[in-house]
Order: sequence, then structure tokens, then C-alpha cells
Amino acid sequence: MNSRQRFESAIAGKPVDRPPIWFMRQAGRYLPEYMELRKGKTFENMVMDVDTIAQITLQPIERFDLDAAIIFSDILIPLYSMERGLEIKPGIGPVLEKPIKEPNEIERLPIPDPDNDFPYVAESIRVVRKSIPKKWLIGFAGAPFTLASYLLEGQSTRNALLTKKFAFMYPEPFAMLLDKLTEIVIEQLKTQIEAGVDMVQLFDSWGGFLSPIQYETWILPHMKKIVDTIKEVPVFVYSRQSSHMLPILRKTNATGYSIDNSLTLCQAREIVGKDKVLQGNMEPAVLLTDTKALDKELRVLKEDVTKQGSSRYVFNLAQGINKDSSVEVVSHMVDALKQWRIAK
Repeated sequence: MNSRQRFESAIAGKPVDRPPIWFMRQAGRYLPEYMELRKGKTFENMVMDVDTIAQITLQPIERFDLDAAIIFSDILIPLYSMERGLEIKPGIGPVLEKPIKEPNEIERLPIPDPDNDFPYVAESIRVVRKSIPKKWLIGFAGAPFTLASYLLEGQSTRNALLTKKFAFMYPEPFAMLLDKLTEIVIEQLKTQIEAGVDMVQLFDSWGGFLSPIQYETWILPHMKKIVDTIKEVPVFVYSRQSSHMLPILRKTNATGYSIDNSLTLCQAREIVGKDKVLQGNMEPAVLLTDTKALDKELRVLKEDVTKQGSSRYVFNLAQGINKDSSVEVVSHMVDALKQWRIAK
């Protein structure tokens, strides 16, 4: 069973020899080859160059022989074309020179065109697709609420306070902003699918800052529209630290859900049902330790995977891999996972 067959079977609930393996931010700063490649380059230099994108995407596949590659990109790519002065600043992160301050600014926001404004994403997908025909290839986009938060906050947020304030004060302009971002995300994902990805994931990094009623009222209709529109490939949803939101996220009717470690897979399965795929929920901090600690956590996870009672499971971390992770421990983890056999 090759990697594509393994993913297809796991998502369909059919028998697999072992769970498919990939993890968030698998191409990145914990890899020495990534650090070597990024020397002398800005983040924009790397994420907007087809050859560099392809090289970075393939680095973890070449080192660990994972079942899936996720295209090296960023959830904020569309915002570069929205005239807000986005820059990824070293040691700080994304900063928008001109965040949205007034509701009347939303109507004037330009709508990026993937083919003209960021063609390097689709082109890099085509390049990678040719390189790994038997591997699963994953595309992604930022979810509308997270994109809105960056546009309103101007940078990463610890509580989405300004975003929620705007939503309360200007409900109609806020809904207009989410409508625009939803259309942008849909076009972004369609372009990636046409270029050759097998699956897409929506990253709602700041969704966990909302209450369930806020998410259901403000955000759910937009997430559901995306999922309902994208029919060609499986759609997964990841919302960090959002176990309290999972009953609402379930209403998006996505193919699957990436689960963090604020609840077990068994608990998640009770909420989403047996017809959905679960991804997760390995603690990333264990990759900072040693193989003994890792093996203990893998035993716990395997028991949870077995008890949740469905073949619809894909291995992943609870969130993105930490930059200080041990490459040796990661390698040991992948080798151990390849020995897993999970009974139906």
C-alpha cells in the first residue's frame, strides 16, 4: 500500500496497513537543511519562489519518507495583495502597516486573484506533484476569522480583542469582511486543487478565542460555505485550542478535524461521530525530549487511537512542530509509527 492509497483508504474508513503520517509545519526550522536554505533570505524570498517552495516542501519527505507533503506556503499569502503593507518581520512575525480601523475601509478592500497575485503557489504545487506521484499532497488556507483577525489587529493576537470589539460594534461590516475573505479562500483552494493537491486544510489559528455562540453566529456560516463549495477533495478543519468548539465545528460537515491535545481522540470521536476522520493529537513538546519519553507517549496515543474505534485516523501533532525539536527524536517517531498496526 503506497501513501496515496493509505490516505484514500483511511479517509474512506477502509482497512489500512497503518495510519497515514504527516505533521503540521513538517517543513521548517527544526530541519538543518531548511536552515541552510534560508540563509540570506527573507521569508518572502522563500515563500514566493517556486524552486525554493518545492525544495522546502520535499525536505521532510526526503528525510523521513512521510506519507504526505504539505505545500510550503503561509495562510497570509492573500493579504500581501490587499494593500495593507504586510511584512513578516524576523523575530516578530506578521505585521500589517495599515490594519483596518474603520468599517468603511472594508468595501474598498481589493480581492486578490490567485493566478495573477500569487501564481507561485499553484506552480510550486505542480512541480511537487510531479516529484511525488505516489504521495499525498496537501494544500491549505487560512480560515476567514483568522484572516480577519490579522487585518483588524495588524499582527498576531493573544485574545482577538480588537477583532471581537469590531464584530460587536460593526456587525454588518464584519459580516461583509468575512464574506469577502470566504470568497478569497474558496478561490485560493480551488486554484490549489486544480494544480494537483489531494486534500486541503483550513487553519483557524485564532478560532479558539471565540465562545461557541460567537463562532456559531459569526463564523460557522462562512466555514460551512467553504466546505460545501469544495467538493473535489477532502476538506479538514484545524482550530487551535478549540475543544470547546468541536460540536460547532462538526456542523461545517468537513471530511475531518485536526484535534489538539486539549481532549482525547476518544472524546473527539464521541463529538464528531464515526463518519469523520480525526487527525492528531500528539504532544509536540515530547519531540524536545528523548526517545524513551517519546515511546511512552506513543503507547498512550496508540491506545487512544485503538479505543476510538474507527479506521478514520491520520497521525498528526496537536499543533505545529517546535523549531527546537530533535531531528533524531522525530526520525524515531516516524520509524515507530510505521510499525503500528491498528485493528478495526
